[in-house]
Amino acid sequence: MAAAWQPILLLLLLGAVAFSNVPGFELVWDDQHFLVHSTTLTHGSPAALFASDFGLDGSGSGYYRPLVTLSFFLEHRIFGTRPAGYHVMNVLYHLGAALALVWAGARALGSREAAWLAGLVFVLHPIHTESVAFVSGRTDLLATLFFLLAFGCYTRWERGRSAWALASLLGFAAALLAKEPAIVLPAVLVAWELTLARVERGALAPARVAARLSPFLLLALAYLGVRRWVLGSLPGLPLGPESLASRMAEGLQSLGRYLLLLVAPYPANPDYVLDPPAAWISWAIGGALLAVLAVAVGTAVAWRHSRLPAFLALWLLLTLLPATPFMPWGPAQMAERFLYLPSAAFALFLGWIGRRWLPSRGALEGQLDARQALAGCAAAALLLGALGLTLYRNEDWRDPERLFARMEASSPRSWKAAVNLGHLHQQRDELLAAGAAFRKALALQPDLPSALMGLAVVESRLGIHEDAIRLGRRALALAPGSDLMDLQLGFVFSNAGDHAAAAERFAEAARKNPRRLDARYHLALELARAGQEAQARAALSEAEALGRSLGLPPSASGSAAELARATLAPAPPDERLREEAPVMRTFR
Repeated sequence: MAAAWQPILLLLLLGAVAFSNVPGFELVWDDQHFLVHSTTLTHGSPAALFASDFGLDGSGSGYYRPLVTLSFFLEHRIFGTRPAGYHVMNVLYHLGAALALVWAGARALGSREAAWLAGLVFVLHPIHTESVAFVSGRTDLLATLFFLLAFGCYTRWERGRSAWALASLLGFAAALLAKEPAIVLPAVLVAWELTLARVERGALAPARVAARLSPFLLLALAYLGVRRWVLGSLPGLPLGPESLASRMAEGLQSLGRYLLLLVAPYPANPDYVLDPPAAWISWAIGGALLAVLAVAVGTAVAWRHSRLPAFLALWLLLTLLPATPFMPWGPAQMAERFLYLPSAAFALFLGWIGRRWLPSRGALEGQLDARQALAGCAAAALLLGALGLTLYRNEDWRDPERLFARMEASSPRSWKAAVNLGHLHQQRDELLAAGAAFRKALALQPDLPSALMGLAVVESRLGIHEDAIRLGRRALALAPGSDLMDLQLGFVFSNAGDHAAAAERFAEAARKNPRRLDARYHLALELARAGQEAQARAALSEAEALGRSLGLPPSASGSAAELARATLAPAPPDERLREEAPVMRTFR
């Protein structure tokens, strides 16, 4: 009995050590938005979260991941805004995904030893640092966890045992509600039926396979319908301005880089910048083609001995495709966290290879030959090296300054790094440094609304009001549907002393996003400053009523609400007398 627990304890111990520095990290990047500034998440209800996009208080982020927001919702009741709890939960989700891989892999690989080796590879792979150390990266953790459970249940589904089918469907639904790329599970199941399941059950029966897979396809269609209802469109994000040929070239380039990162995850890069190749004949395209060709040739050679590599290669490519610009559902982008789900197939492949080369338990009790001893030492060295590299790479996510500085160093042409550094300097009142960062972002992306508006706010605080208003209006023209642009332009007008124009922008932000309570409180404040006290009190009453309807306490709306309440609160009688006394003496 104790021997059965030893692999589990070893996997959990090594995984915990690999991410032991993560609980001491701060909340960075999107974490601040989701866990600190989102009133819907922190004070809303689970039902509201299910019917909301992942942006919550934003203007439509294009993400619909209610399982993730529900996990944040529940954990916020326990941890508040303390980062350590969320980081510990991310590590636990990662360990859970590794155990799910072992469980599913034992069926797919036909060997517990191979499955445990795959689990060790998965739990220690350095490419997972972004998914685990970045709290918002848990979308991949949860989606992969339930994806693997769904796959494992499906492979155990035999005739007359429909409980496994129901469990697989429930796992698939949970994976879809965690992240949209999980929708490729039916395609992975088709690959299973065409390769390994066919070997087990003999000749392929298309009608039987269709009957088994039809519930998964119907569930995927139902999920797309819910997304359409919540988001208003099936794609999560609008496409970028790239041409089809450019997008295909970028897709091939990113596919090759992803395959390379699975093998050599160094150096770390929080923001990969995809450069459209100048021509199809280039080093980047050539390297990507060689990587894809290596996978294809290796699969074909292995086919003679086993169909397992073919299945794993299909799993890898099918789960990689949603992370590339090949899929027309968002701007071309590349991130290491997108490799979390595809890396499961890679880990299973290494587990299968290792089982063939590493010594078995029986060999360990006897005498090892030279090949087995060398293979065992090499595997141990690689796993320990992976553990050390993971600890090192985790440090990029320790705090916002380190993250964005690392992002800028690894990708000098990353406008995301420049914009985020600009906001970081702005929060610290380092206005000159903030302005320089926003200008760098504009040098990389001249029509970037976030950089234009960031620079506008900085210049308005420096007293350069005409330029600030011009930049702000340009940013709003480039992103006319963004309530955040209206909100920030309102700040620009307010700093310039044009309170009527500021009130107009805040009113527009509230119209675009009725959940935007901060815009409503700023509207009340600017109307009061513009001398429109009746309208200001009406706006304040609407904001208070909306807050009550959302179940938010008075303290949930921040400093804008406090300032608006203080400005519009009626003064006590003795205070009014003291305010009027100097006026009366003046007239005397």
